[in-house]
Amino acid sequence: MVTVNKDNVLEVRKIILMAAEDAREKLASLAPSLTVTAPAGDNISTTSAAVWTGNLVGNPDSHYARLMQYVTNVFELGLQIEQAAKDYGYTDDEIAASFQPQQRQM
Repeated sequence: MVTVNKDNVLEVRKIILMAAEDAREKLASLAPSLTVTAPAGDNISTTSAAVWTGNLVGNPDSHYARLMQYVTNVFELGLQIEQAAKDYGYTDDEIAASFQPQQRQM
C-alpha cells in the first residue's frame, strides 16, 4: 500500500507514469511476435492461425488489447495523482518538471 501525501505526490506520479510508459513500449514491441503463422496451407491450419492471432492480438478483446487497457488504466491513475498534486498546491510547471510522459497514442 502506498500513501500519497504532499511530500511524495510528485514522485508517486513519476513512478506510475514511468511504469505505464515502459509497459506500453514493451507491449508495442511484442505485438508483431504475437501473430501465429499457419504451419501449412490447408484450411484448418490457416483458420487456426487466424483464430489464435485474433485471440492474442487482433480482436478488440484480445489478450494484447486487455493488457493495453490495463496500461491505459495505470496511466489514468498517474493523471489522478497529478490532480492530487494540484490539490496539494503544486503548479503545472512543477508537475510537468517532475516527469513528462511521451505523448504517443496507445
